Amino acid sequence: MNLRASLIVLIIGSWVAVGAAWIVDSDVGTEDGITQPPFFYNVPVEDIVRISLENQGEEVSFHYRESISRWYFDESTEFVETPADLFRFGGITTLLGGPRTTRVLSADINDPAQYGLDDPSSRYSIGLRNGEERVLLIGNQTVNGESTYAQIEGFPQLVLVDTSWSGVLDRLVQDPPVPEWLFALNPDEVREILLFEQNEIVRAYGINRDSNTYFLCDLPVQDDPCTGTTPVDPDAFRSAIEHISAREIKGAVALGLPDESAFEQYGADQDSPYLAIRIESPSLTQANVTEVNRISMSIGDVTPDGLFRYAVANETSDVILVEKEWADQVLELFTGDPLVGS
Repeated sequence: MNLRASLIVLIIGSWVAVGAAWIVDSDVGTEDGITQPPFFYNVPVEDIVRISLENQGEEVSFHYRESISRWYFDESTEFVETPADLFRFGGITTLLGGPRTTRVLSADINDPAQYGLDDPSSRYSIGLRNGEERVLLIGNQTVNGESTYAQIEGFPQLVLVDTSWSGVLDRLVQDPPVPEWLFALNPDEVREILLFEQNEIVRAYGINRDSNTYFLCDLPVQDDPCTGTTPVDPDAFRSAIEHISAREIKGAVALGLPDESAFEQYGADQDSPYLAIRIESPSLTQANVTEVNRISMSIGDVTPDGLFRYAVANETSDVILVEKEWADQVLELFTGDPLVGS
């Protein structure tokens, strides 16, 4: 759908067990005769079915659903029936399957604390199809910051791995790879709300930049953000935005639908109620630059159990579930009285 209608290098290997060390030296040189660094460990990507990543006290974990060939977040209060984003999570199993070492430093670690391995900054757990588990410990960075001390839990070898390798995995913990429909909305960054029905704007609210106040916009919309002459009720408008931001998404029921017609059975097609929210936030990388984005959602039919409504958010090809009570209150923005002062 359009606005309205709108790895790091892959590492491939096989499981090789060499004594008790699990450090595999490659005896195959490159074309120019330079020997590749040894693997830290090596497991077949297709045997990885569980992943748990910890960094600085935070943790995120995933499991593989064989029936649909997708990785999902483990269930929690934050993640309910939530698949990992394909773009951000793609290649992670390959990354975990066999990182190369920068150097094997020692066959035995005499003082783990010297390398930060007594209390690792990160811990990566890999669950295999046969029930086995590999736990990787990540310690301090070297002085130049290019490498990081690492160890496989239960084995004495001390190795160096490229810092960028662990950095990619740590970022998944600090910024989980959620799908685009699991949006976050800061009410303070909202600058415009457009409400569509039957693919036409039926109501809109926008900010007047001169006065920094919000108005019910004149239709048809001419400006971006839209403008008008009727002031909103500040308390009612703020309450509505806070309600939307406290979205009640309960996971996905269909992933990767092929075309617009596939959404019709859920009542979440191009003619369903649709809201588009313009958000503006200061750029994190440039001074005096404002980033402009939009959050959108089509709200569809009530589910057979009466507890949820189907929805499509942020122009994805997935159908999600939203709490019916939450969605019905959003729909009041379309059919109820405008949020203006008396």
